[in-house]
Amino acid sequence: MGSSDHLISNGAVRTGIFSEPITVVDPAAYDLRSPLGKKLGRRARHFGYKQFHYVGGISNDLIFGATVVDLRYLSSAFFYIYDLKTGKELRHTWRTPFSRAVRFSTNPEVCDVSYGNSKNGITIRSVNGDRLLSVRKGGRLLVDASFADGTPAVEPLRICTRAGYTGWVYVRKTGAVPMKGTIDCEFGRFDVENCLGHTDYSAGYMRPETWWNWAFVSGSVDGKRFGLNVSCGVNETSYSENCAWVDGKLSFLPQTRFEFDAADPMKDWRIHSDSFDLRFMSRGVHKEHVNAGLLATRFSQMYGTFRGKVQLGPRSYEISDLYGFAEDHYARW
Repeated sequence: MGSSDHLISNGAVRTGIFSEPITVVDPAAYDLRSPLGKKLGRRARHFGYKQFHYVGGISNDLIFGATVVDLRYLSSAFFYIYDLKTGKELRHTWRTPFSRAVRFSTNPEVCDVSYGNSKNGITIRSVNGDRLLSVRKGGRLLVDASFADGTPAVEPLRICTRAGYTGWVYVRKTGAVPMKGTIDCEFGRFDVENCLGHTDYSAGYMRPETWWNWAFVSGSVDGKRFGLNVSCGVNETSYSENCAWVDGKLSFLPQTRFEFDAADPMKDWRIHSDSFDLRFMSRGVHKEHVNAGLLATRFSQMYGTFRGKVQLGPRSYEISDLYGFAEDHYARW
């Protein structure tokens, strides 16, 4: 019999939005089959499973992010920081064949995720309810930061949706969470206590060819911690990850429309639904375009400012030049 904190019970995945923690996401427990009902073997089960963990922070001084990715055929990690006052940028990317350099726990709530080693790489782990991020390059500690990544500081979004005919994706996200720590890099030392953080743990049997648009904005609105997370193209089968946080309280948003120029995503975007209408103006971009046989990606993540209005129940929030992200992503994996 399955437990209420297990995502998979008796070989079947539980889909929906969860108010209580999911502490075990174990692909070995899932009865994976082809669309025609054939039970798939060990190799297909292993290489079909994908997982990644992204964390980042936003303030009026800087935007930064770090990601650990396990695609089975390839593991990777990247870190970036943008100094919004000077325009300076720093990026580091590492890649390794297969999953030799990466470690993922099966517990999204108490995570233990890493890429690399003590000299070069990224570690994201949970300690006493906080999510701790460490980034090292050449033995130097570039980032030492913590995210207040759970109650009472923030109510996490936990959602599992179908992906393709037999696959699924589990996502745990938080937004506009308090942070502590420092970034110490070649163009300065930054205190991240002025940042509001966000986290994204995603894992599952994702579509082998997929795409999505995503947007996130975070900052102070009317003296409250405000974060908004919306997407299109993924996690929309029966349920949606579109949501907002106000001082840590989670509210859900309707389906979202993204209007932008795919040939030039640095042009202004319009991102809107029945309850909000936002304009996004890019200031910079992180790109990855890869075509390597089994694996391909066309990835553009812009950072910039948002303007517009968001309606949450009876309350309206005016968004004025808050920083955030807009993303256009195609993947074959």
